[in-house]
Amino acid sequence: MSEETVHENTKALCPVCRKIVDAGLVEKENKIYLKKMCETHGVSYALTCSDAGWYRESTAYVKPGQSPLGRSVTEYKGCPDSCGLCPEHGQHTCLPVIEIQSECDMNCPICLKAFREPFQMTVDQFRGILRRLKGYEKDLNVINLSGGEPTLHPHFEEFLKIAAEENINQVTVSTNGLSLLRSEKLRRLFRETGTIASIQFDGFRPEAYKQLRGRDFSAEKKEVIDLMETSGIRYSLVVTAAMGVNDNEITDIVDFFFKSDAVSLMFQPATFTGKAGSSGFDPDKNRITIPDVVKEIEKSEFVNKGDFNPVPCSHYSCFAVSYYMKIGDNHFLSLKDFVGRENFVNILTNRAYPGLDSEGYRVIREKIYQFWSASDSSDADEHVLRRIREIFDGLNTSVFSSKRALDVGIESMKSIFIHQFMDVFTLDLGRLVKCCNHYPLADGRIMPMCAQNIFNQ
Repeated sequence: MSEETVHENTKALCPVCRKIVDAGLVEKENKIYLKKMCETHGVSYALTCSDAGWYRESTAYVKPGQSPLGRSVTEYKGCPDSCGLCPEHGQHTCLPVIEIQSECDMNCPICLKAFREPFQMTVDQFRGILRRLKGYEKDLNVINLSGGEPTLHPHFEEFLKIAAEENINQVTVSTNGLSLLRSEKLRRLFRETGTIASIQFDGFRPEAYKQLRGRDFSAEKKEVIDLMETSGIRYSLVVTAAMGVNDNEITDIVDFFFKSDAVSLMFQPATFTGKAGSSGFDPDKNRITIPDVVKEIEKSEFVNKGDFNPVPCSHYSCFAVSYYMKIGDNHFLSLKDFVGRENFVNILTNRAYPGLDSEGYRVIREKIYQFWSASDSSDADEHVLRRIREIFDGLNTSVFSSKRALDVGIESMKSIFIHQFMDVFTLDLGRLVKCCNHYPLADGRIMPMCAQNIFNQ
């Protein structure tokens, strides 16, 4: 191996015996690897970042975590045995992902889930989870329902009603979209409740779907997206990206997203756990990392170099994000450019979305006001000024409302996220204790997503 520079020492898993071992994040050949040292099975490496420059710059986005108001686990007995959240966990729940059942109507080779036992959450369990989360969190604005395929749950409609009763501002649902394609009643439910359908969408090529999903779903995906647009249903796109499979479609997907009505776009670099860990994928060949995705995104006509940065509340190797204000047809303005880098980082820290608390709302509103009020002496584009005025009118209320802020944000912004999960090869316990996306379980525990996916299935 070439010369190595150690950036950080941590703990990780031996991919053979799965024991916790000493590890380090090392740089070699301008890439970052997780180097694991097992007394029994020797040294092994796993790529975690394909661009050492991106990694070094990412460390500048570290912000203090926010502790939850309560924890389900009161005694620390070691990591990951104490997960749930334990007293050592350094971050609260920014986004709860509630898995309401294991059943699914697809059998995707790339799926990161492989449940040990089938399950179906009860109504009382779901209500209990929301109330527990509300006790642990200062604000609970957004939840995600997942599975399995959550729309197949027999009490799915009741779950949405309970979320409204518990004053959850926004529910998103991770779905393959097939139920929405079949059921007009389900589409009406999404539209009437304002629920966001987070639709699995891996590009346009039949071959990519065959490799990732087991068969060609490209026609169904196009049809369900067309239905979302004609039915007036809020939706987002979620892409599993794998090197050598659909990485060459990332730019086209981004261009498609900006021209669509989708409110957000999520890229999830393939992670080799669950079914994906035993479906014939090669982690060394098929692994794609955040800077790889960013490089392809930046080829889009709608994106500028430097738009993306890590999400500051989670570990800097877990997420990257960019937000864009909708100015007009095919005309967008980077929110980071608009409010400034430091303000942008601050309004993202410890939040599922920017502007859902009074301070973030104030920053965005003041920047909009400053831009609009200075318009007489500026050479700003007329379309920009008109759109800024419309957004300002929407925000111009004397009393802060997180629900109104969310609605204005959905109406006026688009977002692109990259979420890089960990697997048995890349699990870094230093990252795990900073996780802010959690699975709330029926037994009361709040599990970091990668801990649940690696150790409990």
